Amino acid sequence: MSRLPDSKRLTEHPTVRATERTFGRRFGVAIEDRYRGIVEAARDVIARRGYHQASTREIARAADLSLAGLYHYVGGKDELLFLVLDRALDTLIGALDAAQAKARTPETKLLALIQTHLDFGFRQAADLKIINRDWELLEEPRRSEIAAKRGEYLKRGLATLGDLDPRGRSRDELLSATNLLLGMLNGIATRPFLRSSDNARALAGEVGALFLYGFLEPVEAHHDA
Repeated sequence: MSRLPDSKRLTEHPTVRATERTFGRRFGVAIEDRYRGIVEAARDVIARRGYHQASTREIARAADLSLAGLYHYVGGKDELLFLVLDRALDTLIGALDAAQAKARTPETKLLALIQTHLDFGFRQAADLKIINRDWELLEEPRRSEIAAKRGEYLKRGLATLGDLDPRGRSRDELLSATNLLLGMLNGIATRPFLRSSDNARALAGEVGALFLYGFLEPVEAHHDA
């Protein structure tokens, strides 16, 4: 998540079908588990192989379906990538909102953001890899849908640092700081940095202290030293 995506939505044409987000409604709630299995299979194959190298045949095999069976549920690989990204971002944003709702100060909201991102990277490493690597490979209008959702996550980081900032930084400065923080988290939200959920919590505290006190310290202090 290296930049704030363009959140302008397409209005002249319908964007993503509602059924692509509510898996069970296309053929009935009874097959929701089948959709979940398909999306998880697509996630694992795409994360391991890369979007262009992953084939629908390989995804079908991982989901214990024939190729024709896979196309009974989804329209193709682009739709599968969208479903993976849409579900992953919903999970990440929902986890962040829940964690920050429990935080009582700007500092603890920042720590909640850091720990949520690292926990997500530890528990759902394949999802985070695809969020950062493959989203721009989507075709329109799905790419705009995911760009807007990535933008919502970035805006939450921007608001978190804005509430914390004692110096009235400009939006561009806050955006740079937010991108720096998220870039740092993406870089360490993987092995060998993360080895367990307890390790993720400990690392979140270390990163929070480093980023928090470096962020709050006036630049002039370095010149006076």
